[in-house]
Amino acid sequence: MNTCELFGIPLALIDREGLLEVVGDWITEPGSRLPPAPRLISYVNTHCLNLAHQDEAYRGVLASFDLVYADGLGAVWAAQWLHRARLHKLTGADWVGAFCRRAEQHGWRVYILAGAPGVAQQARIRLRRAYPALDIVGVGDGFFAHKDEEEVLQEIARLRPDILLVGMGVPKQEKWIAYHRDGLAVKICWGVGALFDYVAGIEPRAPRWMRNLGLEWLWRMGVDPGGKWKRYALGIPWFLARVWRRKYEQLSASLFREQKTTE
Repeated sequence: MNTCELFGIPLALIDREGLLEVVGDWITEPGSRLPPAPRLISYVNTHCLNLAHQDEAYRGVLASFDLVYADGLGAVWAAQWLHRARLHKLTGADWVGAFCRRAEQHGWRVYILAGAPGVAQQARIRLRRAYPALDIVGVGDGFFAHKDEEEVLQEIARLRPDILLVGMGVPKQEKWIAYHRDGLAVKICWGVGALFDYVAGIEPRAPRWMRNLGLEWLWRMGVDPGGKWKRYALGIPWFLARVWRRKYEQLSASLFREQKTTE
């Protein structure tokens, strides 16, 4: 698939329909990618890109994933301004309904490993009410409180779901996925962040008008100021400064090449 490299991370130029088509193709592809070699999917937003700038291991893990998409307008804007590339904002809460409908239709088997104790269980209850044919074969919490890590890995190996959805927050979930990749008996392992906090009703989504204006970050900071103020109040200006610096470097390099060609 076509990608755009943003601060060392290749991001897929893909929309929601394309994302779900890729997922379906990977589930049904021939046995060359059967476990223990799952396909890996995750996302980046402004916060992720800031973390990746500071954490080389996280940046390297993201670069090794099979598909990384934009989950936030900051990444979409930066790719457009720096590279004239059109990314699509693919927030989990916006694609999860379409994902569940497709999973019902095609019989995809799903395991949810996400959130604080009880979140994944509540999310499963809600999803089954909305999508009765959705085959959620198992759940576990991202803190390994009810089942320890080894129990979860053994359960996944026994159940062999098609898709493992991992919501532990960044960069923990990506590093966990990469570390366990060779032993995960799944076809796709997908880092989804706080998706199931929304699905379970733990964290409310911003009103649609705020999402349309790109102000979802402001809502999230208002809902959880103690946990989110640093991420947004400091992280957004720092990200903008890094983008501006990269643009200046691009313009400077372009002017230098033009001067060399005229000499």
